[in-house]
Amino acid sequence: MSEQYSILFDAETVQQRVNELAAQISADYAGKRLLCLVVLRGGFFFGADLIRRIQGVEIELEFVKMQSYVGRQTSGRIKTAGPLPRVSGYDVLVIEDLVDTGLTLAELHEGLLAQGPHSLRYAIVVDKKAHRKIEFECEYVCFDVDADDFLVGYGMDDENRGRTLPYIGRVTR
Repeated sequence: MSEQYSILFDAETVQQRVNELAAQISADYAGKRLLCLVVLRGGFFFGADLIRRIQGVEIELEFVKMQSYVGRQTSGRIKTAGPLPRVSGYDVLVIEDLVDTGLTLAELHEGLLAQGPHSLRYAIVVDKKAHRKIEFECEYVCFDVDADDFLVGYGMDDENRGRTLPYIGRVTR
């Protein structure tokens, strides 16, 4: 562990929660086709682990790259690289690392909803409500965090550092 991060959720706890969410998603979508839409870059690690553990569901995979942070601050503006994938008629599960202000997922939600998916749900690692500007609820959440800490690890980064850590930590420096 680096001295600049303190562990909030260790790697074993993270993987246990991913297993639990995968089991719940497997039950909810048993026998169905599910389009998993991973929000890059932060959702990549969680998405890879989660999707491989979902059982009895036909999975299709798409990616979208969105960015709202500059360094440790949210810019308040959402940037999407390229067009959104086609989701019309699909059961869609958006996979993301963190919901903070709610702005990114609210914008993505409107864009996807306009296409007419059969259903649209969200799986996230951390629901952090301290900076919430738009109310946004996710169906599958690994961890709720009320503190106003800047988080790193398991996809979340500190200016592109710490993203590959297997645990979720707080920035302490």
